[in-house]
Amino acid sequence: MSVTPKPEGRHHHGALRQALLDAVAEIVLERGPEAVSLRECARRAGVSHSAAAPHFGDKRGLLTAFATEGEARLAQAMEDALATLPATAAPAARLAATGRGYIAFARANPAHFRLMCRTDLIDREDPGWCEAAGRAFALLSDAMAALQPGMDARARRARLALAWSGVHGFCALRAEGSDGGLWTPQVADDLVALLVAACAAPIRTPSAEGPVPS
Repeated sequence: MSVTPKPEGRHHHGALRQALLDAVAEIVLERGPEAVSLRECARRAGVSHSAAAPHFGDKRGLLTAFATEGEARLAQAMEDALATLPATAAPAARLAATGRGYIAFARANPAHFRLMCRTDLIDREDPGWCEAAGRAFALLSDAMAALQPGMDARARRARLALAWSGVHGFCALRAEGSDGGLWTPQVADDLVALLVAACAAPIRTPSAEGPVPS
């Protein structure tokens, strides 16, 4: 991807911040998140390192801001998918909508998707990131709770893990370009339907007597 540096001094405060975040996206797609540096982002934005530093402080701050932007976009994509449903939509339909929103986010924001699980590179104590990530997770959690109102904490965690890992894994494999003809919109819809059905299955309490002997 060729990048034409922007003339220095032409960004006002808000525009420069976004230009630096846009530069992060370019680098993540080109070389991965490890290659991101504040200096290189400043160069691509057409400003000096000293002009860029006050916005984020260092690389960790820059990547945290980028991840926060990604979490906000994820939440918005899920909310947009939920907004297409009628107010009387069944809980299963609402849970499915959160999955479709997640897949739509990953497709539209490949750089943010690549970084969103790299919590080793960001500040997980950052209030902005915590709020944005919590907003996205709450949409899934609330939909799951409505699907299975009586489930205990253990069952809830297992179903949340199933829904999240199933949809995220699909998006990750598609992003990696794996072959097999599995990464079509129809397959995505069918996958979401299967996950919702699994999450809606009756809750079974593990037997206190242990496993049945073979």
